Amino acid sequence: MKTYRHILVGIDFSPACRAALRTAVRIASSHDTPLTAVHVMDPTLAGAIKEAHNFSDEQLFADMNERVQAFMTHAEIGTEMVQTRLEVGQPIAVLGAACLELGADLLVLGSRGTEHGPNQVGTVASKCLRKAPADVLLVRTHLDGPFKQVLACVDLSETSAKAVRSARWIAERDHSRLDCLFVYQSALALSLDYGGFVPPLPVADTAVGDTWKKDLDDFVQPILRTSENLDSRNIVLERVNIREAIVEHIKETNTDLVVVGTRGKSDLRTFFMGTTAEKVVSHAPCSILAVKPDGFVSPIAATTVLPPATVPMA
Repeated sequence: MKTYRHILVGIDFSPACRAALRTAVRIASSHDTPLTAVHVMDPTLAGAIKEAHNFSDEQLFADMNERVQAFMTHAEIGTEMVQTRLEVGQPIAVLGAACLELGADLLVLGSRGTEHGPNQVGTVASKCLRKAPADVLLVRTHLDGPFKQVLACVDLSETSAKAVRSARWIAERDHSRLDCLFVYQSALALSLDYGGFVPPLPVADTAVGDTWKKDLDDFVQPILRTSENLDSRNIVLERVNIREAIVEHIKETNTDLVVVGTRGKSDLRTFFMGTTAEKVVSHAPCSILAVKPDGFVSPIAATTVLPPATVPMA
């Protein structure tokens, strides 16, 4: 069964961050997993605060710590299990470097949307999804309780097997329903798409669908067979657009967590993500867990070290 060794949660004082913090505490407490809350302050802002208040470095970090502790108290969590780390630097680099230093394999962040839409992912979260040397869980503002409906996206790859294992672990922890979804594109359906100018005609290729259903059952069964009292089902859909099928299923089932495997692509637009995962992250109206493939090498590992201003605090 999937478990995490160490969990990091990013603190930026937003409502989405509060939901992320509560979720991280809930996940960590189920297996006594170490949990570290990381607050990163931009160097320009840190310099302005020091100048305005005539703070020393020690006074700056004491003020940061007071604000973080107050935020955690307001979030109504048990702060005794949370270690606090305060940093001055660039958030993406610092969070990634902290994952490496502490051996964290799950990074939890709040996802509050952007000016481009409520489901769009902000810059820091988006880059952490691609570059962080850990799985990344993005928590929506309104989803700070146990997940009720979990969706694992399956493409029969080893990374999607990891996604199913992670989804199973969370579903068992939260007593959620688990759907394992495979979407295939038949040649006939693609030929009737007309380049996207008109809606594609519905196609029902029963023989092909039955084959994919058997493949999905055979793929998922070894991962879920030892699970007790897990409410799960395997679903195969035929669609022209895989991302739209996944988002449609999320909305129809009121899914509040979707788990996707990422791939080691390195083109500019889909850096370390993969096209389907990229689109699901950008359009899904729920929390998202992005699972990294085996052998993933983060660019942060080669270019980033923790800044000397790091001050770990209990």
